[in-house]
Amino acid sequence: MKDGTNTRDRILQAALEVFTHQGYEGARMEKIASMVGINKASLYFHFKSKEDIFRELFHDIYEKYQNMLATVINESEGLTCSERLNMIYKRYLDYNLNNIEMSFWNRIYYAAPEFMRDDIIEVTGDSKTTFINGISIIMEEGINKKELKPMNPDSMAMTYYYVITCIDLSSDLMNKENAIHEMDQCFEVIWKGIKA
Repeated sequence: MKDGTNTRDRILQAALEVFTHQGYEGARMEKIASMVGINKASLYFHFKSKEDIFRELFHDIYEKYQNMLATVINESEGLTCSERLNMIYKRYLDYNLNNIEMSFWNRIYYAAPEFMRDDIIEVTGDSKTTFINGISIIMEEGINKKELKPMNPDSMAMTYYYVITCIDLSSDLMNKENAIHEMDQCFEVIWKGIKA
């Protein structure tokens, strides 16, 4: 059983690389099997189809991402609003930048295979809503504690979200240090606009 689980994990890791670099349509089962060091028939012992591998991979990545968001928001509790927002964007960017799982998600969001297009768009929308709602609560707490101007916390959270995600999407053009430096500069401007 242990070898089977290990092989399954290796298949998912190889598939992650292939899907990220080749897209769903360009991915070949032979390539995945070759990277794992098994034959194509053995690959089908673990997964019925390329579609099954893709689905499991996407849902595993989504679950890890949701856990990361929940963890960073919870771990920031007890800090000032500024400290929380700083911690969140730094941890978010640290998680996302140079993470092949997030490169996979970004690629398949814009070039989703037809069989999962609606699911990918829905799940991505749900993750966005969850993140913005968590940030909105922090903004509302900051307003109540007189750390922030009395503005619409949902709009503040959405602005914060889009700045972070735009820097994340631009990260292929820069290294992690530069991305965080640029976000530091953006946050300074945002903070001056929202602090009480």
